[in-house]
Amino acid sequence: MAARTALVRCDDAAVAEAVVARLTADGLRVTAVGPAADPDGAVAGAAGDGVLHALVCAVGRPSPGPFPGADPARWYAGVTACLTPAFRLARAAAPALRRSGAGRLVFLGSGWTTVDRPQATADAAVQGALVALTKTLARDLGPDAVTVNEVVADPAAPPSPAVVAAAVSYLCGDAAGSVVGQLLTLGRGGPLRP
Repeated sequence: MAARTALVRCDDAAVAEAVVARLTADGLRVTAVGPAADPDGAVAGAAGDGVLHALVCAVGRPSPGPFPGADPARWYAGVTACLTPAFRLARAAAPALRRSGAGRLVFLGSGWTTVDRPQATADAAVQGALVALTKTLARDLGPDAVTVNEVVADPAAPPSPAVVAAAVSYLCGDAAGSVVGQLLTLGRGGPLRP
């Protein structure tokens, strides 16, 4: 029987290493790619016989800055540069995830935590879009037995890479087959958001 396959894209080296190690320990054959990877090539390289069982994909974070007086083109370019790679990789991986019969797509982001920080309007736009992408892709891919969820980590008080990896492992496993369109928030309390 062919090994289950996973593709991981994460700019944080420590988190990427922990996720790859954990998924490998779970029995998946894992391919890790950097931020500049071509989405179609990355999926083709990771998918065995055109089948991908899990995609784990983090989004970047735009530089902080005040919204009033911001150059619109520069602001929008920062948002687009962070969100587009995740969108393109998810789009490229969708057919291979569908073919698995039990695909898992896990985004790594910070959810709504950025809205409480000053000069984080661009970051909040990226993270809000990722929440919406998680919810709508869960709806769109769900009929093909692909679950889509997000692991949320507050960058102001980040969990350890091992904790992030454990959450990813859970969402990529059989036990999370009924977890769909959810934000799995890691942290020690603080404000609760949907």
